Amino acid sequence: MTDAPSFVPFSESSLLMRVGDRIDVETTRRIAVFADSMLARPIDGVRDFVPSYRSILFIYDLNVTSVGDLRRQATARWRDSSPQESALSTPAVTIPVIYGDSFGDDLSEVAAFHGLSSDEIVERHTAGCYTVGALGFSPGFAYLLGLDPSLATPRRSRPRTRIPGGSVGIGGAQTGTYALPSPGGWNLIGRTPMRLFDPSRENPLALSLGDEVRFQQISPKDAPPFPEYGARTEYLAGEGQIEVLSPGLQTTVQDLGRYGFGRMGFAPNGAADTASLVAANRLVSNPDDAAGLEMTLSGPTIRFHRRTAIALTGANLNALLNGLPLLPGRPQGVMPGDELAVRGVSGPGARGYLAVAGGIDVPVVLGSRSTDLTAGIGGHDGRALRAGDWLPIGTMRRSNGAGPISATVVDPGVPLAVHPGPEADCFPDEAWEAFLSATFILAADSNRMGIRLEGPLLRPAGPADIISEGLVTGSIQVTGEGQPIVMLPGHATIGGYARIATVIDADLDRLGQLRPGDSVRFRLA
Repeated sequence: MTDAPSFVPFSESSLLMRVGDRIDVETTRRIAVFADSMLARPIDGVRDFVPSYRSILFIYDLNVTSVGDLRRQATARWRDSSPQESALSTPAVTIPVIYGDSFGDDLSEVAAFHGLSSDEIVERHTAGCYTVGALGFSPGFAYLLGLDPSLATPRRSRPRTRIPGGSVGIGGAQTGTYALPSPGGWNLIGRTPMRLFDPSRENPLALSLGDEVRFQQISPKDAPPFPEYGARTEYLAGEGQIEVLSPGLQTTVQDLGRYGFGRMGFAPNGAADTASLVAANRLVSNPDDAAGLEMTLSGPTIRFHRRTAIALTGANLNALLNGLPLLPGRPQGVMPGDELAVRGVSGPGARGYLAVAGGIDVPVVLGSRSTDLTAGIGGHDGRALRAGDWLPIGTMRRSNGAGPISATVVDPGVPLAVHPGPEADCFPDEAWEAFLSATFILAADSNRMGIRLEGPLLRPAGPADIISEGLVTGSIQVTGEGQPIVMLPGHATIGGYARIATVIDADLDRLGQLRPGDSVRFRLA
């Protein structure tokens, strides 16, 4: 830990401040004090910040602040950040846990790995006092420092696709808690009935960076009911609504993103192609940040139950209004009973956008209407649309005072421009040569979290693993196998792989229009 932090440019609108070179509780506590000061007295222009074990990532507005000014203010703020005695004496958060059986599927395997009984694992786990060292990976996931070294256990070779919210696990030399249902590869030893995430609270997470944590074993018969996670909202048929007859491949409600909650592990989400959503909104006189529908590869069939206006932009998804072709890029009035069928993409691009005058008026969750598929919040019940869903329409405006702008021009043949990433120097010349000369193919398992690229392996000179730090949309991580993964808006807020490069801000919308099977090349900006 140092009083003279170092700064690493990440993208044109993000800056990484490093304050140490290792994981330790003292650094964590000081970073927690810094984070609290950012909440109490925000630095002008900082849209979001993501603290981790040894660093703080700032995401900022270039129109409000500059790199130089942000560095000066962040350095001064860091020098003033020191844990106070009162903070250090704050009582630990006690988390009740039911260990083993169906609540901790891996407890017996962990015990066998260490040659201990399950009761001995529980005894050592509950004896520890832990510190929240970082929040991220999945929304609200708490990495806890202080695990008894005798309990360190390698992560599972095959991660689970869904882990219940409230699960407690061990991964390597740390233990952690899953605040929400999510994928994960940690060894599950128990589960807590304590609600770890509640969007209605001022602080939606039960744990914050720097908190001290203890676990207390309870029996199933003494446990209260386990909470349900994720919003559940039902919209009934009626005035001012949209009826979903069929959903398309993946149709979600999106706006311009959820900022201000990166410190809790919540990704920005929002439209993968913001220019196209903004263009559609302006065509129907909505504010730029009004929520619309993002449609991936194929779209929904919907019936309107109110007179309104709509506009389509982005990839051409071959839409029919009452059986007749609907041209994109222009406003179109609709009447009650009209049906819009968005059949599927033709030509380049992956995502189309539908704006409705007044916007899709779903509830605001953590400052945004965008759907977070990982956290299961925002949009319609935090998920993609299904047949039978109803969506409300907001109040229409006469004009927002801004003319339409051009939607994204999709041309997969043009290379994406990149800046060197924070670990660019870790990659030898031959890896860079391959990165900038090869053509990569988007893998089939690419999604809103990230794009996996198939092509030459980009191996760093040393280990691919780093101490986990903040990520931004467009960041290109390289796995231990050498596979590059490009972050999209649903990305994890922190990651532990070396980052070779970052796609420039101006090319992020084009990045969001790539689809599995597309080819992509890179060039230095």
